Amino acid sequence: MAKGFRNFILWLSLPVFSLVLGGCFEYEDVEFLGMERFNLEKQSTEQVLVKLDLKINNPNTYNITIKPAVLDIYINGEYAGKTKMKDKIVLKKKTTGVYPFYLQAKTKDLMTAATSSLGAMLTGKVRLGIKGNIKAKAYGVGKKFYINEEETISLVGQ
Repeated sequence: MAKGFRNFILWLSLPVFSLVLGGCFEYEDVEFLGMERFNLEKQSTEQVLVKLDLKINNPNTYNITIKPAVLDIYINGEYAGKTKMKDKIVLKKKTTGVYPFYLQAKTKDLMTAATSSLGAMLTGKVRLGIKGNIKAKAYGVGKKFYINEEETISLVGQ
């Protein structure tokens, strides 16, 4: 009976211990500092693979892992469909770095949004927007963040 009671106390204390540890490390907001490059990596009649090099500052004293996510993509303010982050990203602690984000999207969705904007063809620039929830994880504790970023990128010389 004492062993069963001991196991019960152990299982009861684990969530409390996790909460206490979770409160021990402080979180500072990760800063999005802009888009460095935009490259069309692959294109087929079905899918497009785009590489975005994003400059991000992680001021925290620990690495943060960003899990792959499904996001909404916009071209010049026009909804262009869903895109899926291809891989997880590890933001290094106390570092400002450039991280590659690989996004997969349907060719048809991107082309529809791109052709509805004649301005991009005339200026050679396009406003690329990404919106949605991203899940980040550190020390086993996860947190969801809403991302709503837009950047004007040049289509010439990419």
